[in-house]
Amino acid sequence: MGDDDLTFFQSIPWCASLVNDPSYVTIPTTSRVSKEDTEDALFGDILRTDKTIAACLSLYKKPAVSTASIEEVTTLLSLEYGLNGYRHVCHGGIVATILDEVMGILLAVNKDREAEIARATGTPVETMAEVTAELTVKYLKPVITPQTVRVKAWLSRTEGRKFWVEGTIEDKSGTVLARGEALFVQIRKSVL
Repeated sequence: MGDDDLTFFQSIPWCASLVNDPSYVTIPTTSRVSKEDTEDALFGDILRTDKTIAACLSLYKKPAVSTASIEEVTTLLSLEYGLNGYRHVCHGGIVATILDEVMGILLAVNKDREAEIARATGTPVETMAEVTAELTVKYLKPVITPQTVRVKAWLSRTEGRKFWVEGTIEDKSGTVLARGEALFVQIRKSVL
């Protein structure tokens, strides 16, 4: 997470109330970091500009038990005019991409926590990746640009290597602009 992004969101009162809430933990949004192997190029390069997604910050509420899963992730995004499909309206494909990305952040945060616990107990960690198998998006209201939005994602069900995740994009008032449901499947990284 960049200090500039943190400072940006602390300057917006409704975002600052989340960022400064001691029950929330701010985490790096690793997909915003450019990688040599081109992984995360979409969010780390293409959508990381002053004209697209100018700022990004992810957080989650601290679980009551340190070994518990993270139930919900929130990502704050500053959406700019370079994302438009229509004048002042974010392109629907970008809306779907944002939901997919934040749902993936939830799974990645929990996978990282599980790996941390496994390492602490000396348990081997298998290198796996979660990929989107299915994504359904309901566009409820236009996602106006420029604006800062809150994207939430939570796990609704798991079954073996399948994860069902839901998410929303909300404006500063908490109005849900888009809702998504996705199925992620876990595969070995060597398959990618």
